[in-house]
Amino acid sequence: MKPQHTVPAPAEIHWLTDIIGAAAALAMIEAHGGTRIYVPKEINQNSAARLALPLPAARRLGEEYGGEHILVPIARAWRVRLYRAAGMTYPAIARKLGITERAVGRILTDAGLTISQGDLFR
Repeated sequence: MKPQHTVPAPAEIHWLTDIIGAAAALAMIEAHGGTRIYVPKEINQNSAARLALPLPAARRLGEEYGGEHILVPIARAWRVRLYRAAGMTYPAIARKLGITERAVGRILTDAGLTISQGDLFR
Protein backbone atom coordinates (compact mmCIF):
# COMPACT_ATOMS: atom_id res chain seq x y z
CA MET A 1 0.00 0.00 0.00
CA LYS A 2 1.57 3.28 -1.09
CA PRO A 3 1.17 6.24 1.27
CA GLN A 4 -0.54 9.29 -0.09
CA HIS A 5 1.53 12.42 0.21
CA THR A 6 -1.46 14.70 0.73
CA VAL A 7 -0.80 14.73 4.47
CA PRO A 8 1.16 17.92 5.09
CA ALA A 9 4.63 17.47 6.52
CA PRO A 10 5.23 18.91 9.98
CA ALA A 11 7.25 22.10 10.24
CA GLU A 12 10.22 20.29 11.77
CA ILE A 13 10.90 18.41 8.53
CA HIS A 14 10.21 21.21 6.04
CA TRP A 15 13.99 21.63 5.73
CA LEU A 16 13.98 18.21 4.06
CA THR A 17 10.65 18.16 2.21
CA ASP A 18 11.29 21.62 0.74
CA ILE A 19 14.50 20.31 -0.85
CA ILE A 20 13.59 16.80 -2.00
CA GLY A 21 9.79 16.61 -1.75
CA ALA A 22 7.52 14.60 0.52
CA ALA A 23 7.78 11.27 -1.34
CA ALA A 24 11.58 11.28 -1.34
CA ALA A 25 11.68 12.49 2.26
CA LEU A 26 9.45 9.60 3.29
CA ALA A 27 11.71 7.09 1.52
CA MET A 28 14.77 8.55 3.19
CA ILE A 29 13.10 8.62 6.61
CA GLU A 30 11.96 5.01 6.24
CA ALA A 31 15.51 3.95 5.35
CA HIS A 32 17.55 6.14 7.70
CA GLY A 33 15.22 7.76 10.27
CA GLY A 34 16.90 8.57 13.56
CA THR A 35 20.45 8.24 12.24
CA ARG A 36 23.14 10.57 10.98
CA ILE A 37 24.12 10.07 7.37
CA TYR A 38 26.81 11.62 5.24
CA VAL A 39 25.70 13.51 2.15
CA PRO A 40 28.49 13.39 -0.44
CA LYS A 41 29.46 16.51 -2.36
CA GLU A 42 29.40 14.56 -5.61
CA ILE A 43 26.17 12.62 -6.06
CA ASN A 44 26.05 9.69 -8.46
CA GLN A 45 23.71 6.71 -8.83
CA ASN A 46 25.52 4.75 -6.08
CA SER A 47 25.43 7.57 -3.56
CA ALA A 48 21.77 8.23 -4.38
CA ALA A 49 21.00 4.56 -3.69
CA ARG A 50 22.87 4.76 -0.35
CA LEU A 51 20.77 7.79 0.56
CA ALA A 52 17.63 5.82 -0.48
CA LEU A 53 16.70 8.59 -2.91
CA PRO A 54 16.06 8.93 -6.62
CA LEU A 55 19.03 10.58 -8.34
CA PRO A 56 17.38 13.99 -8.90
CA ALA A 57 16.35 14.26 -5.23
CA ALA A 58 19.78 13.10 -4.06
CA ARG A 59 21.43 15.77 -6.23
CA ARG A 60 19.20 18.47 -4.74
CA LEU A 61 20.12 17.25 -1.25
CA GLY A 62 23.79 17.24 -2.24
CA GLU A 63 23.58 20.83 -3.48
CA GLU A 64 22.28 21.89 -0.09
CA TYR A 65 24.15 19.59 2.31
CA GLY A 66 27.01 18.05 0.29
CA GLY A 67 30.01 17.26 2.47
CA GLU A 68 27.95 17.31 5.68
CA HIS A 69 26.35 14.80 8.01
CA ILE A 70 22.64 15.28 8.54
CA LEU A 71 20.36 13.78 11.15
CA VAL A 72 17.45 12.14 9.38
CA PRO A 73 14.26 12.72 11.36
CA ILE A 74 11.97 9.90 12.43
CA ALA A 75 8.76 11.90 11.81
CA ARG A 76 6.69 9.19 13.47
CA ALA A 77 3.44 11.18 13.80
CA TRP A 78 3.59 12.28 10.16
CA ARG A 79 4.21 8.73 9.03
CA VAL A 80 1.28 7.43 11.10
CA ARG A 81 -1.01 9.95 9.40
CA LEU A 82 0.41 9.12 5.96
CA TYR A 83 0.04 5.39 6.41
CA ARG A 84 -3.49 5.73 7.78
CA ALA A 85 -4.45 7.99 4.85
CA ALA A 86 -3.16 5.21 2.58
CA GLY A 87 -5.57 2.80 4.26
CA MET A 88 -3.17 0.88 6.49
CA THR A 89 -4.65 -0.69 9.61
CA TYR A 90 -3.59 0.23 13.12
CA PRO A 91 -1.78 -3.10 13.58
CA ALA A 92 0.09 -2.68 10.28
CA ILE A 93 1.13 0.85 11.16
CA ALA A 94 2.21 -0.23 14.64
CA ARG A 95 4.37 -3.03 13.21
CA LYS A 96 5.89 -0.79 10.54
CA LEU A 97 6.88 1.87 13.08
CA GLY A 98 7.71 -0.40 16.01
CA ILE A 99 5.09 1.17 18.26
CA THR A 100 1.89 -0.06 19.87
CA GLU A 101 -1.57 0.18 18.36
CA ARG A 102 -2.46 2.39 21.30
CA ALA A 103 0.34 4.80 20.30
CA VAL A 104 -1.02 4.85 16.75
CA GLY A 105 -4.46 5.72 18.14
CA ARG A 106 -3.05 8.47 20.35
CA ILE A 107 -1.18 10.04 17.45
CA LEU A 108 -4.31 10.03 15.29
CA THR A 109 -6.46 11.34 18.13
CA ASP A 110 -3.97 14.14 18.82
CA ALA A 111 -4.17 15.02 15.11
CA GLY A 112 -7.97 15.18 15.34
CA LEU A 113 -8.38 12.02 13.30
CA THR A 114 -10.50 10.10 15.75
CA ILE A 115 -12.05 6.81 14.80
CA SER A 116 -14.59 4.40 16.19
CA GLN A 117 -13.59 1.20 17.97
CA GLY A 118 -14.71 -0.81 14.95
CA ASP A 119 -12.21 0.98 12.70
CA LEU A 120 -9.20 -0.32 14.60
CA PHE A 121 -8.72 -3.34 12.37
CA ARG A 122 -9.80 -2.00 8.99
